[in-house]
Amino acid sequence: MLELQNGTVVFLPGTVNERVALNNVSFTLKDGDFVTVIGSNGAGKSTLLNAVSGAYPLTSGRVLLDGKDITRLPEHKRARYIGRLFQDPLKGTAPNMTIEENLGLAYGRGRRRGLSAGVKKADRELFRELLKDLDLGLEDRMKTKVGLLSGGQRQALTLLMATIVTPSLLLLDEHTAALDPKTSRQIMSLTDRIVKEHEITTLMVTHNIQNALEYGNKTLVLSQGRLILTLEGSERDHMTVEALMRLYSANAADALSDRMIL
Repeated sequence: MLELQNGTVVFLPGTVNERVALNNVSFTLKDGDFVTVIGSNGAGKSTLLNAVSGAYPLTSGRVLLDGKDITRLPEHKRARYIGRLFQDPLKGTAPNMTIEENLGLAYGRGRRRGLSAGVKKADRELFRELLKDLDLGLEDRMKTKVGLLSGGQRQALTLLMATIVTPSLLLLDEHTAALDPKTSRQIMSLTDRIVKEHEITTLMVTHNIQNALEYGNKTLVLSQGRLILTLEGSERDHMTVEALMRLYSANAADALSDRMIL
C-alpha cells in the first residue's frame, strides 16, 4: 500500500524563481491497485513519481509504503522496494552488459550478494523462461549486449527487470511515450499482464488519456501541481475521452494538449 499525505514539492524556495511543483497532494493506493495519472505539461506528474521514489525530497508531507514512513529514506534504499520505468528506453539498464547480466543484477536486488562471479546456471534457466514469456525472442539472445536492442525490446527487458523480484510498488513514468504506436500497444499489454499476474501496486503516469482509462482501476488527474479529480468505480468505467476532456476543462485552470488524446 502506498500513501501520500499532503505531499508538497517546492523548487527554489524563497527566490524569485520559486515554483510549487506539487501542492498538498494526498491519495492512497491499496495493495494491487493499478492507478493511472494524467495532466497537462507541468501538472506535476513526473514530480509526483520523483517524490515517491525519493529522487526529489518532499518540502512537506509524508510518504508511507506498506505502513512504513519512508519520507526521509534516500532513493537508493527505496529502490529495494520500488521498481521504476522511465520514458527513455535507454534508462534502467546497463547497455554494455548482456541481457542475462542485467537480469542478474535485477534479480539480486535487496539480497546479500556473494563473491561468486557470473550468472548461476539455475538463474540463467529462470531468466530464459521469463524472457520466453515476453514472446520477443530475447531468450535466444541472452549473451547480447542490451545496447544493441530496439527501444521496445529494451523497455520490455526493463519491465522484466523491475518486476523479476516483485516490488512493493511499481512506478511507470510515461514508459511507452518514446515508442511507435504498435510497440507502445505491445508494451502496455505486457505491462497489464505482469501487473495483474503479480498483483503489483502500480502508479503509471501517461500522456495518453485512452490508456489512462483503459488500464488500471483508478485515475488521478493533476493540474498545476494539484490533484483535481479522482476517477474510480462506475464513474470511471463509463468515462470517455471526450467526457474527461470536458470534466478537466471545468475543473482546471489550464488545458490538455491534443497529444494526450492520441
